Amino acid sequence: MTGEGYIMPEEDLIENMFFRKPGLPILFVRFPDGREVPYWNTFYQEVRYDKLDAIDLVYALDIQYPTAQKLTDRINAEISSGKKPKEIDFGEFSRYKDKVVDLLESRRKYLGQMDLNVRSPKVWEFYEETLGKLSRYGAKIVRLDAFAYVSKKPGLRNFFNEPETWELLEKIKEIADKYGLVLLPEIHSKYEEKIHEKLAEKGYLTYDFFLPGLIIDALERHTGEYLVKWFRELQEKEIRVVNMLGCHDGIPLLDLKGLLPDRYIDKLIDTLVKRGGYIKDLHGRKNMYYQVNCTYYSALGENDKKMLLARAIQIFMPGKPQVWYLDLFAGKNDYEAIKRGHKEINRTNLTWEQIYEGMKKKIVRQQLSLLRFRNTFPAFDFDSKITVDNTDEQILIINWVKDGNIANLVPIWRLTISV
Repeated sequence: MTGEGYIMPEEDLIENMFFRKPGLPILFVRFPDGREVPYWNTFYQEVRYDKLDAIDLVYALDIQYPTAQKLTDRINAEISSGKKPKEIDFGEFSRYKDKVVDLLESRRKYLGQMDLNVRSPKVWEFYEETLGKLSRYGAKIVRLDAFAYVSKKPGLRNFFNEPETWELLEKIKEIADKYGLVLLPEIHSKYEEKIHEKLAEKGYLTYDFFLPGLIIDALERHTGEYLVKWFRELQEKEIRVVNMLGCHDGIPLLDLKGLLPDRYIDKLIDTLVKRGGYIKDLHGRKNMYYQVNCTYYSALGENDKKMLLARAIQIFMPGKPQVWYLDLFAGKNDYEAIKRGHKEINRTNLTWEQIYEGMKKKIVRQQLSLLRFRNTFPAFDFDSKITVDNTDEQILIINWVKDGNIANLVPIWRLTISV
């Protein structure tokens, strides 16, 4: 038992575990009865405290309003400075400290995702309830965020343990099937580990986390060599993907390991950093790249032609396109937001006014035109026949054919040379 109030496992039971940050991912959660219970919390451990209102203290402490206002001002100033309730200097109001601290802690809020105990029947009742609710709301595809971290076992990794991960996935699929839902397990892993192939072999959709980096590499080096290689692999191995350019996280890099040579990954990182991106290292370890946080538009040098070409390649690649709203509006890196964390660089909230103004931009209208074409032309379907030709590495021709309908993109690669 540690002094912090949780049990530290023997080293040999956790030495193989994959931690996303230093130390054990322990988050203390306050229960209604005041107990502090340690929870395993793989991703986030941020705790927030709401500011108090003077009326709160009038009732909680049975004091007059003027006194409550003075005390509230002092408390809120301390909370705003980043202090925890127990660290607040109450000064002349020290007699109220215990009750105020208890009030603040009882209203504690947590940011992030808590791990669930999949051995608990209550968790499976929750899964059933949640998937049923999503189906009634009209959902068709359900993304299983960071699914590979679900299975944990002493002595093993806490990432993609086999066969436990597959068994859990099949159990969730049984529930999803009842509600007509398609599952999309979100798993970041190196290409060379072939986890994406295993998912496809078992009939699941998988995220194409390789495409964002491959497109930028192709545009910067003026060759479709590795992009075409990946295209053909998707076809030959019948891998069904949801593809993407940017997303709420960043541009994946670790995923490219084994698909794109290391020297080209390094060059890609240098390019993205020069264009304002921030490298996110793997669980706090330096020189172990994971992703670069930036908008896709900024990653392309804020070049409208490259953005349009990247979108065209995406919608003609095999798979179902996923569109991040900032990409659609040619969003630029938000450096002010980085103060809240690297990922915030690509999570800027757009106001209605910004959206209306954005709709006037040519690059926005062009992307929308491409997406309408993709959504309405009958050739685009998982069951279509798709071919690619890249004879001289400067011309990329992609054909989709279904029931005699052909969607032919010719020649998008020549646009690369003219950018």
